[in-house]
Amino acid sequence: MDITIPTALKALSSGGSAAKSITSWWNKSKGDSRALVGELKDNLSYLDMVASDGVPLGDVAEKLSVTEYKRLANEGFNFNKLKKSKITKYPSLQGTDLEKWGGKETEELVVSIYDKINEIKIRFPHVGNSTNYRWGVRVINIRKRIWLLLKHVSS
Repeated sequence: MDITIPTALKALSSGGSAAKSITSWWNKSKGDSRALVGELKDNLSYLDMVASDGVPLGDVAEKLSVTEYKRLANEGFNFNKLKKSKITKYPSLQGTDLEKWGGKETEELVVSIYDKINEIKIRFPHVGNSTNYRWGVRVINIRKRIWLLLKHVSS
């Protein structure tokens, strides 16, 4: 599947760079932020297996986790603490599906990522064979949003 990766995310688009970036972020994080970043790291690893290594989504769907995210959301955690500033309006995102994220809060992006992961966890076991869902595209879109989050927190 051919995907267009905006210039702002090119450096993170390879699995190794994204893994290094998220590990670096995890190492710098503490407490609840560290738990969430660790969960994101694991989820990205599973999604990378599907997108890059040909692992069937059905083999990893149940392993995707939203536990820490839900715990923190229920406790009223401020996801903007991950990065207080708004997402940069990168010129290379213009005309892409990520353009709308420029100027939004970190929390909005985190919520979106986890909504999409949770949707896979809920729907895939029941409608995974349906041709109405483009699961590969959904996986790629989640990965791109995680890459954008990584770019945002590292800038």
